[in-house]
Amino acid sequence: MKNLKAPVYDMFSSYQGEGLFVGQKQIFLRFSGCNLSCSYCDENASREKGNIKDVSETVTKITKLSIKDHINVISFTGGEPLLYTDFIKKVIKDLGRDFNYLIETNGILYNNLKELIDLIDIVSMDIKFPQYSGKELWEEHSKFLRISKNKNVYVKVVAGSEIKISDFKKAVTIVSSISSQIPFYIQPVTLNGNVLFDMDFIDKLYSIASSELGDVRFLPQIHKIIKIK
Repeated sequence: MKNLKAPVYDMFSSYQGEGLFVGQKQIFLRFSGCNLSCSYCDENASREKGNIKDVSETVTKITKLSIKDHINVISFTGGEPLLYTDFIKKVIKDLGRDFNYLIETNGILYNNLKELIDLIDIVSMDIKFPQYSGKELWEEHSKFLRISKNKNVYVKVVAGSEIKISDFKKAVTIVSSISSQIPFYIQPVTLNGNVLFDMDFIDKLYSIASSELGDVRFLPQIHKIIKIK
């Protein structure tokens, strides 16, 4: 794994705006590139090329941010970070175990996750609906979550009024079949800082999910609303 490089779109410290650790300050290592092209995605890193960075300069930047802002949580995000598992493994090895490592992922590259799971502390996994991704990914999501189940894992679903209730129920069943206590976040679509949702529809989704799961939450992308990274 000598001299590994990857397309890094950005490295920065900011407040987590999604999921279980919303409001916690973290260091974000955002990679370019994604293996999906979801219709609602407005993350530039998914489409644009980042600067090619090697492990050494990445570790140096993360270390400086950690000291400056007193942060010990590293979030690997994107794009899709699991496209760069060897790079992430080397970054974690060089940084050491003084940090907690979180990966934010679209939840389908389960073979890539297997290579990394022993080094990761937290898994933030999306379940992608066919209406957005253009394909059915239920089997991939199920395998991915089973690999993640012994970690601190939570699931997010981006849910607008165009999704099918039958598909939402499939997502809920995937989670409940593994553990009914996995936190499950219903996240409305956010475009250009505008949260797009119908509260009656959200209430319906919440009721469906909470009938099978013990920890269901409705949470927009806070960082997009308050306009921070």
